[in-house]
Amino acid sequence: MLREMLEQYKRVGRWVRSAIYLRKSRAEEHMSLEEILSRHLSDLKEYAEKYGFLVDEADIYKEVVSGESLFSRPEMLRLMEAVSSGKYEAVLCMDMQRLGRGGMYDQGFILDTFKASETLIVTPERIYDLTKEMDEEAAEMQTFLSRSEYRMITKRLRRGTLHSVKNGAYMSNAPFGYRKVRVNKIPTLEIIPEEAECVRQIYQLYADGNGCTKIEQAINAMGFHGRRGSRFNRNTIRTILDNPVYIGKIRWDQTSTVKVGIGADRRKKVIYNPADKVRIIDGRHPAIIDQTLWDTVQARRKSRYFYVDNKHVASPLAGLVHCSKCGRLMNMQGKNKGVPYLLCPTKGCSAGAKFEFVEQSLLQQLEEIARQLEVEVARSAVPDVSNLETTRAKMQSHLVKLEDRRNRLYSLLEDGTYTRALFSERMQLLAQEEASLKNTLSALNDEIRLALSRNQEKQLARLHTVLGSYQSSSLAVRKDLLQSIISDIQYTKEKKTKPADFSLSIKLKDLI
Repeated sequence: MLREMLEQYKRVGRWVRSAIYLRKSRAEEHMSLEEILSRHLSDLKEYAEKYGFLVDEADIYKEVVSGESLFSRPEMLRLMEAVSSGKYEAVLCMDMQRLGRGGMYDQGFILDTFKASETLIVTPERIYDLTKEMDEEAAEMQTFLSRSEYRMITKRLRRGTLHSVKNGAYMSNAPFGYRKVRVNKIPTLEIIPEEAECVRQIYQLYADGNGCTKIEQAINAMGFHGRRGSRFNRNTIRTILDNPVYIGKIRWDQTSTVKVGIGADRRKKVIYNPADKVRIIDGRHPAIIDQTLWDTVQARRKSRYFYVDNKHVASPLAGLVHCSKCGRLMNMQGKNKGVPYLLCPTKGCSAGAKFEFVEQSLLQQLEEIARQLEVEVARSAVPDVSNLETTRAKMQSHLVKLEDRRNRLYSLLEDGTYTRALFSERMQLLAQEEASLKNTLSALNDEIRLALSRNQEKQLARLHTVLGSYQSSSLAVRKDLLQSIISDIQYTKEKKTKPADFSLSIKLKDLI
């Protein structure tokens, strides 16, 4: 709606269909999320009641997830979808920066959505009609200033954090063996005696020649357990053995965060920095083990373990094979001994198998799948989704009827037939029915898309490429080849069975 229509609505007593968006800002970190959102909701409801903005309970969007990026805030994405569909004539928020002060892409997307749908942005200080050049410039200036302020605050926080770390402060969560304390207002660590004893046992057992699997069994047998009562596993043991915090050090800049993807697929990804960029700083906390024991353990680890990094692939099946019983990814172990096995990380679960046997079985099954696809492609026809499309058409028609019902509800409120209480009750029932229908429609759309996207000719061509190139390719290329056609492999093997007595259930990717 346009700004000049507000006065017209007031004269005829028509309420403005609106939503409220609530989000905590960085300046309010000293207050709880519930307290902030409750206070803002009360203020905005009072404003809406005073100036004729109608907001139903289903039209209140409470952002409880903190995130700089638009696509990391689910409530904001839901609001943008509603605004773009023309559901609201106005959106109320405490100030412009609540909508977003992320990057230029996010800001542009938000403002363009409001402008295209002619939806007003209403704050207690100002109403923004983005179809007006002056309001659009003011909104752009507000988001720009908010972004600049955010970047400055972030820079100061990072600088302050690094300064504290250089002075020996421990800023992360306390690792096993320690608890967080403050000494002269500086955060550091204090030893938990019973946990520290477990750490010392782990280091000593490893220095004595035991592997992580034996240490796991020994530590659990001694009665040690994690902070939440969980049993120790090999990965936990490795993490403890690799952490210099136990010799009184602080490891900083081990990881970096980068943004990858575009649009709704944009997300933050954590990457491990090269060893020369990782900082090892003297901490203020006491050490649990001595330097000699640490050096012994690290020397043995380097001589014993095969490390996997972004440039070195240990297994072409990495990330593909899951245990059918516990759902965890299968690990390849024993490569340094010359006989690699594929093992389930859950003790007592599926039995392991020689990696060579699993790889051979996988290739044989892919060849069999290729032969079946050749038969199906020879007699293939376009998938029949007519029944699904008929159901979808009926659902879409019903959605249109729901929108008509919504408009009638507003008319009944405006002419006094419905009270505000009765209107809210009916509107809430309508919103629930609409939400349920949209969820069902979304699932149906996915089902239709999946049926139509199963391009068997592409699957067959990709399989021929994989099978024809696999044996002559490097480990890294083999991994890429398998991941280009396979989405998941379920592995099953019972205890005390023959070496090759296992099964693989292969799911191909639905190529478009």
